[in-house]
Amino acid sequence: MTYRIARNGQIYGPYTLLETQRYIASGQVIPTDLAQSDDMQEWLPVEQLFPTSPVYIAPHPGGLPTLFPDPPNLPWWVALLLGIVTLGLFLQIWDIVETAWMRRIDATSIALFLYLAEAVVYLAKLPTTWHNIAYNIGYGPRVEAEHSLLLTLSGLVLLLASRFVFRNELLRHFNRAEPIGLRLNWILTLLFGGLYFQYHFNRINEMKRALRISVPNA
Repeated sequence: MTYRIARNGQIYGPYTLLETQRYIASGQVIPTDLAQSDDMQEWLPVEQLFPTSPVYIAPHPGGLPTLFPDPPNLPWWVALLLGIVTLGLFLQIWDIVETAWMRRIDATSIALFLYLAEAVVYLAKLPTTWHNIAYNIGYGPRVEAEHSLLLTLSGLVLLLASRFVFRNELLRHFNRAEPIGLRLNWILTLLFGGLYFQYHFNRINEMKRALRISVPNA
C-alpha cells in the first residue's frame, strides 16, 4: 500500500508505508498534513492515520541528516518584473544563480555550464538586439548581424538543454538527497524555465522553514 501527503495544496508521493513512517519520525511529514492511501476516497490528517507510536529509523551514516543550503529565495514575480525591465538580461543572470546553487550542493551538476554557454550566446546577440529595438522605435538603422541565424539556433538549443538538464537535477536532488516529492511539469519547464523553478524554490523554502531544516545561504 502507498500513501500520498498533501500540504498547502501541494501533493507529494506516493510513498510506501515505511517511507511515510520515516518521514513522520524525522519531522518531514507533520501531524497536520493530510494523507490518503491508494484505497481511500478521502484525505485524513496524518495524526489520524498514523497514531503516535515508536518507529525505528535506521541511523544516518554520518550520525545526523545532511542539511543542504536553501535554494535562492527571490520571489518569482520579482524575477519576472526584473526580467521584463532588463529585456531578459536579469533572467539570464538568475538562471546562473540558480544553477550555481545546485553546483554547490551537487558536484556532479552540469546545468551551470550549459546556462553559462547559453549566456555567452545571448551576450553575443545583445548588440544586434538593442540596435533592432532602437530601429523599431525609430531611433536608428536596422542591423543584420552575420551568423545571427546560427546564434539564434545555438541559443535555442542551449536554452532547452539547460532547462531540462536542470529539471532532471532538481528532481534527483529533491527526491533523493532531500526527499520532498518534487514534481516538475515538462511543459511549464519548457515555457517558463527559471521562473518555474523559482516558484518551486519559494515553496520548498517555506516547507523547510516549517520543518525547521532551513539552512539560509551565507
